[in-house]
Amino acid sequence: MQFESLFDSFVVMLALVGSAVWFRQRNVIQDREQGVFARLVTDFALPALIFANLSSEPFRVQNFELALVLFLAIAVVMSAAWLAGRWMRLERPVLGSVILVSGVGSTSTLGYSILQNIYGDNSEIMSQLVVMGEVGVVLPLFTVGVAIASYYGENNGEGPTVGEAFRSFLRSPIFVAFVLGILASAIGLHQDNKVVRLLDDFLGIASASLTFLVAFTIGLMLRPIAFRELAGLVVLVCALKLILEPIVAGGFALVLGLPDFQRDLLLVEAAMPSGALAAVIAARYGCDAAIASALLIATFLLSLFAVPLIGYLAL
Repeated sequence: MQFESLFDSFVVMLALVGSAVWFRQRNVIQDREQGVFARLVTDFALPALIFANLSSEPFRVQNFELALVLFLAIAVVMSAAWLAGRWMRLERPVLGSVILVSGVGSTSTLGYSILQNIYGDNSEIMSQLVVMGEVGVVLPLFTVGVAIASYYGENNGEGPTVGEAFRSFLRSPIFVAFVLGILASAIGLHQDNKVVRLLDDFLGIASASLTFLVAFTIGLMLRPIAFRELAGLVVLVCALKLILEPIVAGGFALVLGLPDFQRDLLLVEAAMPSGALAAVIAARYGCDAAIASALLIATFLLSLFAVPLIGYLAL
């Protein structure tokens, strides 16, 4: 993957985010509509992209290799966040939020959007991205991530249990599309069938909307943050999420001798800013929601500079 392609995709994303901010300021779209755009991402565009790419390629067990590498990189970063948080003597709800937003990135939203613009015509690579994001990030978040948030949160058992959160994930459009995509890949859809062709056209249009919907969700989410009050945590989380995680992922790729294009995919996905789902999980289980949201926004803002820089240095 060429740096120019990554840079161009990030410029397009930045322009769309800026458009959303401009429309928000002119009241064309309003803050309360953020939830609508977010749901369209997770319940419409993202499931369409997942099913379209998985169903169009023979499913390979080797695709799980990238997912495992990304999961291990996240585990290393979360461990580093825990050690740093203990050294800083953070309160338990704050520490829980720091651990989650340091490790879990927006691989299934912003990462897919950027890499779709680069590899959208390569269904084999996009299929690997889907497995990496869903198995390496989203699935562990709804299991290990929920357990961490529940342990450090202050809900006193009032929030949903780990099992309930996991079952909710199994019923989500994202996971259903993942399973159906693998089944369709195994069965094999005949492209000469008119219904299949119409389905492909529908999924192609729905998938193409992901970049727009993600950008407008981010644009509605962005707020000024009190950097002076959170300077230490912002520096810590951004260093872990935007610098350490891609370094660790790239190191694992080198040790395993992965091909260059797989290393590139890992670097970009690992360098994505913190994922909104991490902040949602933190809030739901009683961790410090305000801290989680502020750190999430900080990583998004700094990623506008960090991701192109990482691409320039590594790709």
